[in-house]
Amino acid sequence: MPGKQENLTRKFIVNGYMPKIAISAVIGFFTGLVAVMFHAGLGIAEKVVRIPWSGENALPWWSFCFVPVVGGLLVGLIVYAIAKAPETAGQGTDNMIRAFHNEGGVVRKRVAPVKFIASIITLATGGSAGYEGPISQIGSGIGSNLSRLFNMPKSMRGIFTLAGTAAGLGAIFKAPLAGAITSVEVLYREDFESNAFVTSIVSSVVAFTVYIAIVGAEPVIGGVPTIPFTSGGELLACALLGVICFPFSYLYVRCYSESETRFARWKAPNWIKPAVGGLFVGVAILAFPQVAGGGFDFIGEVMHGLMPHTWLGVLFLVGVVLAKIVSTAFTVGSGGSGGVFGPSLFIGGVLGAAFGGACELVLPGIVRVPEMFILVGMAAFFAGAAKAPIAGVVMVCEMTGSYSLLPGLLIAAVMHIAFSRPWSIYKSQVLNKFASPAHRGDVDQDVLRITTVGDVVEHCEMKVLRAEDSLSDVLKDIEVNYVYPVYDQGRYIGLLDMSVVKTAYISTPDLIQHLLISDCTVKAPMLTDSTDLHTALRIFVQSRISELCVKNANGEVVGTLSHDAIFKAYDRIVNQN
Repeated sequence: MPGKQENLTRKFIVNGYMPKIAISAVIGFFTGLVAVMFHAGLGIAEKVVRIPWSGENALPWWSFCFVPVVGGLLVGLIVYAIAKAPETAGQGTDNMIRAFHNEGGVVRKRVAPVKFIASIITLATGGSAGYEGPISQIGSGIGSNLSRLFNMPKSMRGIFTLAGTAAGLGAIFKAPLAGAITSVEVLYREDFESNAFVTSIVSSVVAFTVYIAIVGAEPVIGGVPTIPFTSGGELLACALLGVICFPFSYLYVRCYSESETRFARWKAPNWIKPAVGGLFVGVAILAFPQVAGGGFDFIGEVMHGLMPHTWLGVLFLVGVVLAKIVSTAFTVGSGGSGGVFGPSLFIGGVLGAAFGGACELVLPGIVRVPEMFILVGMAAFFAGAAKAPIAGVVMVCEMTGSYSLLPGLLIAAVMHIAFSRPWSIYKSQVLNKFASPAHRGDVDQDVLRITTVGDVVEHCEMKVLRAEDSLSDVLKDIEVNYVYPVYDQGRYIGLLDMSVVKTAYISTPDLIQHLLISDCTVKAPMLTDSTDLHTALRIFVQSRISELCVKNANGEVVGTLSHDAIFKAYDRIVNQN
């Protein structure tokens, strides 16, 4: 009986349209409550942390630079030593994207509470990060665990994981439409997850309703005047700002990536790394206190009268931008818990303010309201850094409660993306659905069956290795990043496994001198150029190897074919048709 009830429940949830909406509403309700608790908890934590710097016996302001170190140490101990949940370190949105593409939408139960606590500590102690990463990952955890409770298939887990993400974003930014769009757009560089849009809309709206019922409906950035957009000159200025954003977004992505890579390679206990990152953030705070925490208060101050009126003011804002880029890289890249979405909005807004001030100094009066560039910069910078043009534009409109600048926001976002296509702040993004492991089952098998390996093989002259040769002698003449077929007395036996070679070299370098090619050979089938791609894909899955050699009808090795090349070929063929 329990088995029949389980199957009935699963069929009801998966196949029914209304049950999907109901589940999405439940996810939105609980995520909205968590967003309220996060908002309240962060407010309390910030007041407690800042007690020593308030009142008559307040500590000197510069001493606050040590607080991010303490916060980083606490986060490191909680994430790595106590909870043992390393996936809660760093930015939450990218972890959600990776879970969707590669982990079947599975998010461990402990992720939500650990991320909740660690993010509050990071932000309250001055870490430069965003609110959206924690809430989006917490929401995705709620959606994932609820779908697992009903034993849903992998495809449905992914959809409800996105519903949780949308709910978190829609609530914390008071932007229900933007929350839904962001959740389905940030997964890909040139695509979006259309199957999840309805469920994301429902969960985002419900979470938004719960959140504003308790916290209030005022926009995140309030007091923005209505700025009608009627000038062609202003449109050109917006396009120029979009272009100006691209070197800063490159620097933002590069600094974050470099920080994350170097901290990952650093042979030190993981729990100490966020504290070291906090040390660098403290130095940045000494020069520019505005970079501490989320920073939206500073955006509001600039919007309401602190626009630069001198070149010194413009340079100051550029300095704030650079300091925010570096401090965010150290906060999140070292393992501090937070998002990179919020800082990208901050960077774009301050950069827009600097651009608006420069326009007034060079051509006074050309722009009626220079403050407009703050909003344009926010939308353009996030759109280009995250490859989410619609999400960035709608998010800024809803955060400010104003849609009057929509044409300028759109053109600036498009111009930034046009110049920044090679990089993204979310490293787990893939190009489109065809490149996502989550959609491997959606591939049209007929296309693969009528396309052969010979049609897509990467032709190259292959160096054939002999099993009895010395490994040390062969390594002098081969590239370590390629595959090589190995033959034993004229019979193909497999491929040289460079991972084995590298492991042997790192562990005992002298061992290389005594190994033969046969000692480092892994069994792997050889594809023929007449094999169809559908069969080749099955061979890849069975062999669990990412690249194989290809031979022609005469048995000659003519090139290689990788697992990813099959899907790139599929994508190319479908788009041509």
